[in-house]
Amino acid sequence: MVTADDRAEITELILNRARAVDEGNRSVFSDLLRDAVVVIRGRQVTGPAIGDLIAEGTQPTRHLVTNTRIVPVDDGTDVEAESYFTLLSTGGPPQMAAFGRYRDRLVRRGGRWSFVRHEVVVDQNT
Repeated sequence: MVTADDRAEITELILNRARAVDEGNRSVFSDLLRDAVVVIRGRQVTGPAIGDLIAEGTQPTRHLVTNTRIVPVDDGTDVEAESYFTLLSTGGPPQMAAFGRYRDRLVRRGGRWSFVRHEVVVDQNT
């Protein structure tokens, strides 16, 4: 069973991942996704290469993550989460850079939730 506390923890993980990208914090980004397969535009990345997906240092971006839906899978020790995202470019006047969805799979191990899959689906119009 997925409790309200589970949902809060999962949501926090999703938001922390987006924040790590905006802050260019490879260490946090890599740690959050250390056990995951990351899929971006059909390309799968695992292990230490995950840190190379983001630039180091504060980025001129801000993620807005909304409409998170968390659905238990099997016995509730796995969940699928889907969130909408809007990526704003803040290098000049703020403007939309991209939008789409994050499709995540998380598992509960040792009483904590962790990503096992993170897929970025960018809408084709961006």
